[in-house]
Amino acid sequence: MSFGLKNAPATFQRLMDIFRRGLPVLAYLDDIIIMSPTFEQHLANLEAVFKRLMDFKLRANREKCQFSCSRVKYLGLWITPQGIEVDHEKTSAILGIPPPKNVKQLQSFLQTCSWYQKFTANFSEIARPLSNLTKKKASWKWSEEEKKAFQTLKQCLVSPPILKQADFSKPFLIRTDASNYAVGAVLLQGEDKEEHPVEFASRLLNPAERNYSTTEREALAVVWALNKFRGYIDRASITVASVHQPLRWLMKLKSPTGRLARWALQLQSFNLNMEYIPGKSNVVAEICYLVLRVMKKMNCVRSAL
Repeated sequence: MSFGLKNAPATFQRLMDIFRRGLPVLAYLDDIIIMSPTFEQHLANLEAVFKRLMDFKLRANREKCQFSCSRVKYLGLWITPQGIEVDHEKTSAILGIPPPKNVKQLQSFLQTCSWYQKFTANFSEIARPLSNLTKKKASWKWSEEEKKAFQTLKQCLVSPPILKQADFSKPFLIRTDASNYAVGAVLLQGEDKEEHPVEFASRLLNPAERNYSTTEREALAVVWALNKFRGYIDRASITVASVHQPLRWLMKLKSPTGRLARWALQLQSFNLNMEYIPGKSNVVAEICYLVLRVMKKMNCVRSAL
């Protein structure tokens, strides 16, 4: 393939998507990673990949190949036996970023941080004061509120949790929660005290959604989380745990109307069970509460608690 063609990366990625079908590998353009639970299985997987390379008439650069590694850096993240970790060299560099002087610098900072959003619980709520400055017609104001949000976000990115690699042979658990300003969710796998996060997600509510009732905001959190994690949970067994008990009847409504009807229809496409948990047992709710308490001290959330 000639260099410089505008559609070359997309075309090559389609080739690699076809190449890796049926193989336990990740492939992003010309980077291929083989993941195996044991050394013997790794040798068998290597043989299968080498055969596929020959079938596709592709070659691997021997000098760039690494074999039998316990951890591998891939797309700015570390893939390890324990799970997926951030590259601490990159996140530690975030600590040295000075406060932005204008909207363009702030947007650059938020874009850098958003790459690690799935490692940060309630990312959108934390970044809300900064995100508000990037809106159209927003006047630039770097007050104590924005300074504290800036520092809080940097600290969250320096020590993020290790994310578990998804096991598609096991069921998933989604915990959700909603505040007056944002919805949050975490995708988990495991049982009881052995539950491990696969990915965190959050987003701010728009002005119309902030007017929803508590039940509707909690329902929105569930529907949004299911669509957000669809790539993991499609055709899998899912349990959705929420602190708001009325959500359990959302799927059982005989004649729902309006947005509840649309949400109920979306829920029917998933193989899920709804589970009520006390607020103190909800990991996401606890994290959201702690974050909101910090944000309240920063005077950026006045009525969420």
